[in-house]
Amino acid sequence: MFGLGQDALAQKQAAEQAAIERSKQFCRDSLKQMHWADPGEAERLSKGLKDHCGQDKTLPFDFKRKALELARTYECNANMRAADSALHQALRFAADEHMVERAQKLGEGRRYFSKACSLGAGDDFRKAVQRLIENVMMTGGVQKKGPTRAKPGDLAPRAPNRAKM
Repeated sequence: MFGLGQDALAQKQAAEQAAIERSKQFCRDSLKQMHWADPGEAERLSKGLKDHCGQDKTLPFDFKRKALELARTYECNANMRAADSALHQALRFAADEHMVERAQKLGEGRRYFSKACSLGAGDDFRKAVQRLIENVMMTGGVQKKGPTRAKPGDLAPRAPNRAKM
């Protein structure tokens, strides 16, 4: 009888260890999906990972802390990528004189930028995005079609026998 008690205890410990390993693997899979996800997907995965780590009391504290720290970093990176992409698109729209689209992309870029800052984006990123926003704001909107007071149209007749055209 003594041997059966030890065997049952070993099986129970093995089952607990397997459950912990499954839980760790779920966290690793979530982090792997977050690595290149878009901001909405990264936020959803991060929230799911936080819920999972909060409910699962068997996970080691250090593992939870590192997993949640990585999730925050990945979510921040996703927002940084989205902000950069939206602001560069806004700059292209501004250069092409599409002011409505520029304003939409600028708003989207600012939203992602603020989210990235709240998640811990670095000072280099903050300064670069602020310069990019300034460039977008100063680009476009001043080009006029046709003659203006500063550049009047050429009203003089062309010379018919000009050697160089």
